[in-house]
Amino acid sequence: MSFMELRAWVYSSGQLAQALSCSDIGLVYAPSRLAENAAGNEERVVLLPPEYLADCEDDVRRGFTALREKGFTRALAHTTGHAELLKDCGYIVHGGNRLNCTNSETMRFFAECGVCDMIVSPELTVRRINALDKPIPTGFLAYGKLPLMLNRRCPISDGKPCGRPRCGRQLTDRKGNKLDVLCGENTVEILNSNVLVLSDRLADFRTDFAVLRFTTEDDITPVVTAYAHGRSIDLPDITRGLYYRGVM
Repeated sequence: MSFMELRAWVYSSGQLAQALSCSDIGLVYAPSRLAENAAGNEERVVLLPPEYLADCEDDVRRGFTALREKGFTRALAHTTGHAELLKDCGYIVHGGNRLNCTNSETMRFFAECGVCDMIVSPELTVRRINALDKPIPTGFLAYGKLPLMLNRRCPISDGKPCGRPRCGRQLTDRKGNKLDVLCGENTVEILNSNVLVLSDRLADFRTDFAVLRFTTEDDITPVVTAYAHGRSIDLPDITRGLYYRGVM
């Protein structure tokens, strides 16, 4: 059984409802567009702003200010620009993996900036994660189809994102692998075809929490149960990511 806090990163209202009803899940990361579905759970939800701010910063500031007034207190920073905006809006700021935290100096920098915890870069090995100085609670991405690329335009329609988070469309790479396309508010993620699974390896990590990133799943319960009890997950195409082999 895992003694590490499990957190869920969700993209749909159905996933959000399941995560909030699950006693094995602590905090839940959810896009701000789902805020209305989290009524009564404001303290438990970490709101996700759009990945890209350049064309919507003023709108994001107004939207997050309004959500703060409704009782939401936590939000995740994808960049240092997000961190400043969210602090200005009165949020407890959580650090996301796109902050690319790969060493102890970076951890100390963000701790001094007031970030309350950090999801480290998935490019780190488990050995390097364990060796980090951790002045703030630290976690890692432990499950899901991790993003290979973040685009401003949709690679399928060659236009701006359609706004439908799970449109169901895919790309096919040169090896025939199917890559899901996940639409954000103003960006599009191309996801790895293989699913990162570490449910039977959590004991290797000396961290405070593990993040289960749900994208195309309709039922998240079997995954959460496997992680809560340290059981393996029987999927045809899994990956351990870079945690055991590194970037090179």
